[in-house]
Amino acid sequence: MEPLEDQDPAVGPEAELPPLRTALDGAPPLRSDYQERLDAVDDELTGAALRVADALPGVVRSFLAADREAAARIRALAADVHDRCRLVEEMGFVVLALDAPVAGDLRRLVALLRLVHDVERSASLAAHVVASTAHLDPRLLPADLRTQVEELARRSAGVFCAGLDAWRRRDALAVHELGRDDLDVDRLRTRLLLEARRLEGDPEAVLALGLLGRYLERLADHGVRFAQHATFAVTGERVEVGA
Repeated sequence: MEPLEDQDPAVGPEAELPPLRTALDGAPPLRSDYQERLDAVDDELTGAALRVADALPGVVRSFLAADREAAARIRALAADVHDRCRLVEEMGFVVLALDAPVAGDLRRLVALLRLVHDVERSASLAAHVVASTAHLDPRLLPADLRTQVEELARRSAGVFCAGLDAWRRRDALAVHELGRDDLDVDRLRTRLLLEARRLEGDPEAVLALGLLGRYLERLADHGVRFAQHATFAVTGERVEVGA
């Protein structure tokens, strides 16, 4: 019999196996199905919100041009956003049931489910803005009043888009600046209502302007909500802004 000490320990089936790789070897860890499901919820909600954000410039132009045909297009967009929001809820509940997220992932998912309402309402508000042309022809407004409407719409859309951007970048500090911008939108709305009193002979137009101001103000509020939830997802703090 050959002496044991003369056997080569490298000989045998085990010597042919490649060395095991670990995270320390520099190989990136595989993404879990759970993380992919959570990201999919985020992507779906963000995609719905981006549809609203991308449509806002056209919504403002259609309103100022009294383009009543645009109302059907915006209603179709709102219906699509509604369906996507229902999908976000279903996907989010699946993640809760299957994965039981904790800590930062749980905060992120809670924020996403709460933002469903904000995205859905924002799409509805955009449709309401265009539908306002059924009661008000902006082309007939005095030039300075029309300018105020245009400025309010522009600033409101800006706050909404900035809030969505804060969520996408997880900017925990953006909420404070957006809170100040939202106060400016509130002031513009108040100013618009005061100026609308000049249309004393057309109560329907005054009412339509009042509702329009409210729609645009609320659109900005939903943008602030995105920034608030970005702060919550990152830090766990619930920040209240406004007067």
